[in-house]
Amino acid sequence: MNIAVLGSKSLPAFAGADRVAENILHHLPTDDGNRYRIYVVRTPAQPRAFDFAPNLRVIPIPALNGKHSKATTFFFLSALHCALVLRPDLAHVHDSAFGPFAWILRILRPRMPLLGTFHGNPYERAKWSRFAKWFLRISESAFIRACSALTTVARAKVADVQARSKTPIEFIPNGVNPAPAIPQTLLAEKYGLVPGSYLMFAAGRMDPTKGLHHLLDAYDRLQPDLPLLVVGGFEGHNREYSDQLLARCRAEEHVVLIPRLLAQPELFELVAGAKLFVFPSEIEAMSMMLLEVISCGVPVLASDIAENVEITGPDYPWLFRNADPANLAEKLARFLRDGPGTEIAALRERCARDFNWTAIALRYLAWYRRLALPPRGRPAGETAR
Repeated sequence: MNIAVLGSKSLPAFAGADRVAENILHHLPTDDGNRYRIYVVRTPAQPRAFDFAPNLRVIPIPALNGKHSKATTFFFLSALHCALVLRPDLAHVHDSAFGPFAWILRILRPRMPLLGTFHGNPYERAKWSRFAKWFLRISESAFIRACSALTTVARAKVADVQARSKTPIEFIPNGVNPAPAIPQTLLAEKYGLVPGSYLMFAAGRMDPTKGLHHLLDAYDRLQPDLPLLVVGGFEGHNREYSDQLLARCRAEEHVVLIPRLLAQPELFELVAGAKLFVFPSEIEAMSMMLLEVISCGVPVLASDIAENVEITGPDYPWLFRNADPANLAEKLARFLRDGPGTEIAALRERCARDFNWTAIALRYLAWYRRLALPPRGRPAGETAR
């Protein structure tokens, strides 16, 4: 089969859904005859198509640089190229924001099956305007109706979709590499960070639902002796919040700030050296950041939203009440006083067992075969209802 992957924007990936797409592709079999093509945003470093692996070709697509126009032009041109030039046997579409563009594929290639994957509900993010949230809801409806079948990394999405559509949907979690390589990039040394002697927070984009302001409030209450490392991009859609948060971080004497997205080697080196990683998100689907921190063997203190509890289990002791800086400060003080205990190693073992990328990739491969190679007598793209 020839399979196209759309909706992801970068490879190697920097964050979020892009990392999911990358890991699925990395763990699929290479000797079964399937060929994969993934669309990414064209950059000076990736100006033309190239082979990323023996069975994987990367196709860079131009995109405008505007706040909203970048994703719009990238999705539109990717869909056109896929339908008119690539013409694969099946397309795997990541991100429900691709919904209107999935209909380009449906109209131009009506017999080509589409597998869609939800990575959360983007309209719940505080970074979007009221109009943008309305558009994202419309896009989600279009996504559900355009796709032949759906998967979701958030368990709660299954019931939501089943209540609205007959399109089949399956919960497939994100995964971890149980023993990731921890490179030495010397970035920690550059910022004067001593392994095991700092707290850490990281996010791709600092919108309010990432909860950094809750962590800063808790840190101010507790005033621990350890510095707090903050890593991530502050050029988000909510400029007022991002600018205020950036100014606050710069004004905090004990905050070490790296205000940019990091490549995975740099990020993993910093994560592996942290005494504790704090994950105060108010909204997630299934966070790759949280899973990767756990896979690095680093203690994590996380908000008790259902999606985090899906990863940690309900009995994990280092959960705090969502959006509650006082409770976060209380749990942080307890951790610094008592230490992590045996639960950290147990959590790492749980994630390695329950969120295994190889097993997860095979579940996606089963969907590819089910959709593109249906039982005799049923056209491709038509699934049993």
